[in-house]
Amino acid sequence: EQLSLLADTLPVINNGNDVLKHISKWIKPEKRKPNFPLGLLGGKAFVQFQPYGVVGLISPWNFPLNLSIAPLIEIFAAGNNAMMKLSEFVPATSELTEKLINEYFSSDEAVVINGGPKTSQDFVSLPFDHLLYTGSTNVARKVAAEAGKNLVPLTLELGGKSPVIVGPNAKMKKSVDKIMMGKLVNGGQICIAPDYVFVPENKEEEFVNHAIEAVNSTYPTIKNNPDYTSIIHLNHYERLSSYLEDARSKGAKIIEINPANEDLSQQEFHKMLPTIILNPTDDMEIMKNEIFGPILPVKTYSNFNDTIKYINKNPKALAIYYFGDDNSEIENVLNNTSSGQAVINEVLFQFSMHDLPFGGVGPSGMGA
Repeated sequence: EQLSLLADTLPVINNGNDVLKHISKWIKPEKRKPNFPLGLLGGKAFVQFQPYGVVGLISPWNFPLNLSIAPLIEIFAAGNNAMMKLSEFVPATSELTEKLINEYFSSDEAVVINGGPKTSQDFVSLPFDHLLYTGSTNVARKVAAEAGKNLVPLTLELGGKSPVIVGPNAKMKKSVDKIMMGKLVNGGQICIAPDYVFVPENKEEEFVNHAIEAVNSTYPTIKNNPDYTSIIHLNHYERLSSYLEDARSKGAKIIEINPANEDLSQQEFHKMLPTIILNPTDDMEIMKNEIFGPILPVKTYSNFNDTIKYINKNPKALAIYYFGDDNSEIENVLNNTSSGQAVINEVLFQFSMHDLPFGGVGPSGMGA
């Protein structure tokens, strides 16, 4: 409940306050300097901001309030109307949101549409003036293809495999505590969650020991612990389980962290143990796909530049995280990689920085 308040509710309130504070400045026309000799002849130039019109909004299930109401605030602030397609995987929240939107706004201002995959397909085929989609890269390709039929401009908030680099001189326990917090919040079902970690080859064991300690301390039980989030539904649970089986069959070492030695084979919800994968290879499904769950592959390195080369040969991530205090390593990460966000000695908290843009690059997002 506290996590829901912090991650899914308070950011909406903060976002609304931020918009109220700055909107009068944002909508002012911007003066521009006319080229010579037009200025001498009395010429003036300025940019006048106008609403798009009707904006379509497709929100996901992992933060159903934050990722629907926060963008709605900005859509309204820019003078637009909205049509919202909410996730069918959180029906109670979607139904409540629809009830409140209908109560406080007219149908000319905002409309909520609930339904399954067919409804979503019909929704993205509409000729919006702009369309915002938050979700997976694979679905985004279909959204973009359908929206392209009407030349609808898009904002895509996607995900990807966000790497973490633990530098040779990083404070290991402090770094691991933060990494595991970021990996396990919401059961790892966050687009900017750490996806895999690079650690110096001589510190792999130390990393694993601290990770186990962090889980034991934060989640002394798993099965019936309301603070430890379930996987959203059976399909995602089976997908993650298949990743683990694939990695195991290809030689990876699987470390399941089970503080209370609980039996999770029979459970009402789809809870999955925090899991570390050692010796992951690129032919494993876990390294080919965004994980979106409580599984953390750990790769080792002897040369720091090898981490940069590895990151750059893969699709551009939504976020890159670095832990350490070596300025040359920090500059190496910032100057020689490309991602939506680069974060030093923290994870996730860039999302709460309202004065920073939030978005990805290419397969991790565009248009934000």
